[in-house]
Amino acid sequence: MTLYKTMIRPTSNFASFLQGDTLFGQICWLIRYKWGENKLVTLLEDYEKSPFLIISDGFTSGYLPKPSLPTAILGEDLDKKKENRKKVWLTVKDLQDGNFANTKSDTDIGNISLTQAVVKNAINYKSFTTKNGFDPYSETETSLVNQDIYALLDDTKFSLEELNEIFKLLGEGGYGKNSTIGKGRFEHTSFESIMFPKQESTTFMMLSNVLFQNLQAKNIYYTPITKFGKHGGDLATHSPFKKPLLMARSGSVVVFDNTKNIQYIGKSISGHSTHKETIHQGYSITLPIKEIDNE
Repeated sequence: MTLYKTMIRPTSNFASFLQGDTLFGQICWLIRYKWGENKLVTLLEDYEKSPFLIISDGFTSGYLPKPSLPTAILGEDLDKKKENRKKVWLTVKDLQDGNFANTKSDTDIGNISLTQAVVKNAINYKSFTTKNGFDPYSETETSLVNQDIYALLDDTKFSLEELNEIFKLLGEGGYGKNSTIGKGRFEHTSFESIMFPKQESTTFMMLSNVLFQNLQAKNIYYTPITKFGKHGGDLATHSPFKKPLLMARSGSVVVFDNTKNIQYIGKSISGHSTHKETIHQGYSITLPIKEIDNE
């Protein structure tokens, strides 16, 4: 599999954070709509053992998240907990060299992403009126700066040209919540093949939400996330809700006994919906980082 990277430039506010497993779900729907259900079924036939595509979360361009490691390993000052929580970004070089003390805050890197609550009024779409004259509620929207997204692609199954086509459609139609009213739109640069400078390590950081199941590892550091997923596309109007999934967030770290060269970790997820054909990306692209002493 080949690792690629693109940069997206948001052209609207986003009502959902850029998460790789959600991106993968929308990509599958777009493949079905553009090339037909048979192509998607073929791509997913051996997804459990050999994924054709793994997508990362979106990260502020030029940076990756601070790994989910204990303060002692990160070398943080125990007396500066509030500052430590704000410092969340590192470069690939710092991660691979183990310079975790170089973490930057949003202010440090000029990340001017702005999250705000937008007040709206609920409408009864049968009568096209509000319920009681005024029925307000709020939703969170974020104005994002440019984001980097990584893709691990088996281009013997799905070509780079096809991936670029799908991302163009995704950007035009919008990502995530409220995409039908113009949220989550973006433009993207063509995916370019990349290689991380360091390819081998005993220690790897995850670039998306991941499911660690039956993983033989020395140690795992992670922050949990519960995904309350909903179906999109044709299934959005019929039993749209999926069962909750407990996963580990991007930034999770896996430590092995021996040096390895691995591109991804995790597994496919199924059985979490009344629609038996439903698949969820439980894989994550891995970044080899500095070996940590966790004896």
